[in-house]
Amino acid sequence: MTAENLDLPHNYLLWLDSLEEDAYVEYDEREWEIASREELQELLEIDDYEVAYIDQANLYAKLIQDITGDAYTMDDEGNRVPFSLIGTWLTIGYDNEDLLCVDPADNFAVWGFYPSEGGDVEKLANSLDDFLEGLELLDE
Repeated sequence: MTAENLDLPHNYLLWLDSLEEDAYVEYDEREWEIASREELQELLEIDDYEVAYIDQANLYAKLIQDITGDAYTMDDEGNRVPFSLIGTWLTIGYDNEDLLCVDPADNFAVWGFYPSEGGDVEKLANSLDDFLEGLELLDE
């Protein structure tokens, strides 16, 4: 995957390029480590599978679906969210075992995806722009 194929909004990529390495942000009282352009493309090994950092949500959604047999999970408001939808999300950061993702099909809405909690999800912002406006860049 080349930088041109990251499929993230141009303004987000410009913001990302302005950050120091190992950037941390706080959003809605939660800290997230934000992946750099290079990290987004790095290959990770997860449960004997190799996947690009940005594509982690897809792998975790498939693994959870295979293990549980469930076709969907629940969001923080009690709505069903299909694992097939989560599989299209792009991972842009993390905190512990939780993933910070964006949904390209929904104005790049920002979601927390919690694979270690059975795949629960929580909508954090309606768009990447809203997320960027509401975050605080942390000195770590």
